[in-house]
Amino acid sequence: MRIAILTSVFMPEFGVARVIASQLPYLVEAGVDVDLYACELDRGMLCAGVSAVRVPTHLKGLRAALKHGRYDVIVAHTDPFYSFLSHNSCGAKTIGYEHGYPPVELCPAEERDARLKLIGDRLNDIYPSLTKVVTISRYGAEYLKWPSADIIYNGADHYEACCGEKVLDDSAKIKIMAVTRYRKEEWTYKGLESVIRLKKDLGDRCEITVVGRGDEESRQALLDAGIKVPGIVSDADLARCYSASDALVSFSQWELFNLPLAEAGFAHTPALALNVCAHPEVTPFVFDSYEAIRDYLLQSTRQSLRSDGEKMFAHVAGRFRWQQNVQVLLGVIKSIVPEPGTKKPSFIKNLVWLFWNTRESLRQNIYKKWVKRR
Repeated sequence: MRIAILTSVFMPEFGVARVIASQLPYLVEAGVDVDLYACELDRGMLCAGVSAVRVPTHLKGLRAALKHGRYDVIVAHTDPFYSFLSHNSCGAKTIGYEHGYPPVELCPAEERDARLKLIGDRLNDIYPSLTKVVTISRYGAEYLKWPSADIIYNGADHYEACCGEKVLDDSAKIKIMAVTRYRKEEWTYKGLESVIRLKKDLGDRCEITVVGRGDEESRQALLDAGIKVPGIVSDADLARCYSASDALVSFSQWELFNLPLAEAGFAHTPALALNVCAHPEVTPFVFDSYEAIRDYLLQSTRQSLRSDGEKMFAHVAGRFRWQQNVQVLLGVIKSIVPEPGTKKPSFIKNLVWLFWNTRESLRQNIYKKWVKRR
């Protein structure tokens, strides 16, 4: 079985990249021959047995590479690849692996027309042209208005081995964390004002840490509210943060899964979220309002939250493992490709990759250094 995976980003701070990187070892173990195509590529996230190439953003040469790669299945995880596959025949079955897009009303006003067009294109043009559409929650299929989409829940056990045993220290403060982007344009739908409000309402009873990527203005606003903001941290440090926290909170208004909720569960940390979007599928701790989350934390102790953490782990441990995720994905693939092809990639595919790799080497070793010297 030969599979091509297409994504605009394969970098540590992106959820889509986390999904792909976690699937790769299980695909290789299952005997799948995987090629990864990414516009932004961090090779440090790859596992043995996977070939990867950086694709230029204009996508020139992509059709030739895919056609002559003689793949059985091509899986697109992001734009612009959904649209590309819907308009280019590459000799393979196609899967649109949908991770979702924010609601128009939660986007900046200047982006809304473009977002509406994107949604229309998906429903009228892109999805009907693909062999299969899969998404990451039952809510996702409803939100995408594509009820025939196959549901493949994300795994979240990628940090489980790094999470140490929970130990309660002598501190009376409840340690709360949020894992979220905090860029200005996403401030509203990610619910950052509620994080600040929570710190104000709980005061010295809590210590709040926000982990993620954002702009400097937003970071300063969080710091001014008394919130710790370490920014992007390593996987090992993030696992330690989950283990050291008494609770994770998310005030996000929209998610097709919300991976940090389940990640926290594998560290035996309860994840508290608003009762919206996919949250009821991911965590048993959902609340109808900000006030309900605040009041729950006001009534909680570090000991009671530790008990909640065991309930949280029981919820995620049987549902959200990457081995299960890949088993379902392979089942979807087998339903559209009962018997894999036997043809090997042609030399044209290898030529395209050689050109791209040479171009990238020149970009990294000559062009970028020249720009820095200017």
